[in-house]
Amino acid sequence: MMVTMEPLLYAAKVDIVFAGHVHAYERSTRVYMRNVNPCGAVHITIGDGGNHEGLATRFIDPQPQWSVFREASFGHGELRVANATHAHWSWHRNDDDEPVKSDEVWINNLSQSRECIEGSDYSGRKILGAP
Repeated sequence: MMVTMEPLLYAAKVDIVFAGHVHAYERSTRVYMRNVNPCGAVHITIGDGGNHEGLATRFIDPQPQWSVFREASFGHGELRVANATHAHWSWHRNDDDEPVKSDEVWINNLSQSRECIEGSDYSGRKILGAP
């Protein structure tokens, strides 16, 4: 799926990708094709809302460079869009008596990034169907 979807996400300058299914929490830095890339998307796996199968406790070891935070705990996330250029993401572990903020990050909109706009290869736009 990465080979198919990453070029689309990159060409569209997607800022955040949310995924589930894996019953754990993990957040990446900006990444493209398994490499840290300032113009790639932040990937957040948040499949830890609870299930009868239990948590996924096995992660890739050693932790990849692009993996910023990961934890096999139940929890929930909050995305607050502050304005057109900034959003705040936080993940709260629910294993305690009170929800505990365990991870947070400010995410800047790539459409405002000079580095990503000036260095763009617009050939990827053909994938998106733009003229």
